[in-house]
Amino acid sequence: MFKLDWEVKNLSFKVDIKATIIATLVLVLSVVVMSLVPYLAIIILPFITIPGTILWYRSKPSFFVTVVVTLCATVLFNNVFLLTVMTLMIFMSVFIGQLLVERTSKERILYLVTTFMSILTIGSVLILQITGNLPLTSKFFSQYHDVLISYFEMGGNLTTEIEETLQTSLEILQASIPGYIVLWVFLLVFVNLLVTFPILRKFKVATPVFRPLFMWQINRSVAFVFVITVLISLFVTKENVVMYGIVTNLQFVLEWVIFIQALSLFHLFVKVKKLPVVVGVLIFVLAFVFKPFAYLFGLMDIWFNLKQRIKK
Repeated sequence: MFKLDWEVKNLSFKVDIKATIIATLVLVLSVVVMSLVPYLAIIILPFITIPGTILWYRSKPSFFVTVVVTLCATVLFNNVFLLTVMTLMIFMSVFIGQLLVERTSKERILYLVTTFMSILTIGSVLILQITGNLPLTSKFFSQYHDVLISYFEMGGNLTTEIEETLQTSLEILQASIPGYIVLWVFLLVFVNLLVTFPILRKFKVATPVFRPLFMWQINRSVAFVFVITVLISLFVTKENVVMYGIVTNLQFVLEWVIFIQALSLFHLFVKVKKLPVVVGVLIFVLAFVFKPFAYLFGLMDIWFNLKQRIKK
């Protein structure tokens, strides 16, 4: 009994009361604002990781107290989407805070946090769909398809070719949704790191700076996991919904990571060859247009370190 009391007191002593209260108030206020005016989430979300990151960096007990109070307050609003968003942002605070503790480079923080948050976000969407809180993607596109068909029928312009084109376009768009999710997560993390790190420095949290893109180097294990994922996808059918969803979405996430490595390779090529800015921009545009080729270059750079050959 005495030992238990001592542990509780010891934990209380480690909790920074002032920081915990301030962080909790900031997060709860953010929840209230996003609940009343959802559109303001676009402005709030890039900054909302600051309290959690600072507490994780300085005092984990304070962080856990803040998280419990914040999530309890969020539950009171009875908004499953708001609760999901806050949970995801809390995880993002943990990822960033832990990587800062480990003195990781800024670009590594960018792609690691993007990877983890993309997996969690896509997983959250799947859970919301399974629980009926979010319509199934197939159902949504089916309804949209019916609306478009009705529109063309009213205009008397519906033909077999148009119907087939619409169906193909919607199937492509539906298959691209995980990729768009990863892109938006990447942009959110990128903006978050840009706007929050200067603020974190003012709270005496050591933060790295971005190295030039040509110096970015992704770990070889990413390529290994990607190859394994692609091989598994060859044997997974759509009938196996859970495994198919996991493999497909993981592949989308890893493809974006490898794409970043390809951009890094192209940036080094432009720099070493001293190509004009216009040519460099054109190469980057072509990389986005012909992504499969960019993936190949990124994968080869990770495996064989093509950058060293370019430098020579």
